[in-house]
Amino acid sequence: MKDKIKRKALLWLLKIKALKPLEMAKYAYFNTNFYKNLYGKEPFDFKSLPLAKKEAIKEASPYDLLSKRLKNKVIWYGETTGSSGSPTPSFYTEKEFMGAYLLSLISPYNKALKEIIRENRTSVNGLTLEFTIAGASFADLLVKNGALVCNVGSRSTIGPPERIARAITRLKPSIICGTPIDFLSWMWIIKEDYPKEYDSVLKNLKLLLSTAELCSDSRVLRIKEHFGITHINTYATVEGFFTLTCPCGNKHILPAYYCELFDENLEYIGETGKGRLVITNLVKRSTPFVRYLLDDLVTIEETKPCPYGFSKNIIPHGRYELSIKIKESLYNVGDIEEILFEYGLFGDYSISLFNDYVNVEIEEYGSYKIDGLEEELFNLFGIPCKIKIVEWGSLTPYREIRKTKPILKFIDQRREKTQKIPEVL
Repeated sequence: MKDKIKRKALLWLLKIKALKPLEMAKYAYFNTNFYKNLYGKEPFDFKSLPLAKKEAIKEASPYDLLSKRLKNKVIWYGETTGSSGSPTPSFYTEKEFMGAYLLSLISPYNKALKEIIRENRTSVNGLTLEFTIAGASFADLLVKNGALVCNVGSRSTIGPPERIARAITRLKPSIICGTPIDFLSWMWIIKEDYPKEYDSVLKNLKLLLSTAELCSDSRVLRIKEHFGITHINTYATVEGFFTLTCPCGNKHILPAYYCELFDENLEYIGETGKGRLVITNLVKRSTPFVRYLLDDLVTIEETKPCPYGFSKNIIPHGRYELSIKIKESLYNVGDIEEILFEYGLFGDYSISLFNDYVNVEIEEYGSYKIDGLEEELFNLFGIPCKIKIVEWGSLTPYREIRKTKPILKFIDQRREKTQKIPEVL
């Protein structure tokens, strides 16, 4: 009951602090060079405002997006990985940086998190600690919830997979933060290099906090089942933690964000349905993001409130530019992954769509049974499907530092295609 009251109070506080979309547009216009140049004049009709596209942000100085009112109060700077060819910048004040911690307080998982930390305070944070803000913010939420944090990072020469696996083996944490593919790599290395310690590591491990990589609900479930742990996957961006992962099985949009959907031609669809995601952060004033074309392909739906009182759900399918049109509908890596992981726990995977057939390679990892998978994929694509199960590590060298973000798993090789491979992964 106490947690429920706290959650309601924090959500109410978010709503109080949130501006209306047009109010945030006016704030951005009067306080940043970027939006002053984008709008040209004071905005009075939100729906008529142009979208803030990554191409325009690419040409701007990071300081053009920084609020003049808060320029002396920002303490953190972060960037996306930059798949558009140039990273999207974002500044944070101390209060804004606490967003991840506040999200943990609102989360229905907060009680379980506290209990896990109470039994074993040690956690290993394997999220990147460089330009992206995820590693720092997840470390902050763990510390503020009472955890002891070992920041091992990832994708760097100082924190290669073998060293991270060694640290996990020695520390035996209750919580690990990382991308799903990194987590699988570390656990496999422990099993190979420290076989006598593996069961002890697994006995202590209670929770995986994953982010920075699309992870379908079926994949979350398989990881949870295989390791016997709680697995919370967060859909967030450098622009903020705009969703809440819920035990009801859905990801909910927080009231601090106004989300809109647009079609392939960037024509407005509405606030629900399937389309290209545009977000307006209604509380972040240091770096306003107003009608920002995040450009993930998502489905947003309004449903009856779940047991925790949330009703607006979001399903990420993948980055729009990587979408593939099949039978006049757009599909993405999330749709394929949802099917694949119904058949077991796999490592990495690769799907290549040709004019006459589909080629699928899937790495072994845990238990699986693929009877029926070929038929299910045939029903989706309408053409024969060739499935090849390969050894773990064949697609992702799990002992090497990852040099790219693992988003390019579904590739259109047809003669006529609309998929656009980003400049930087």
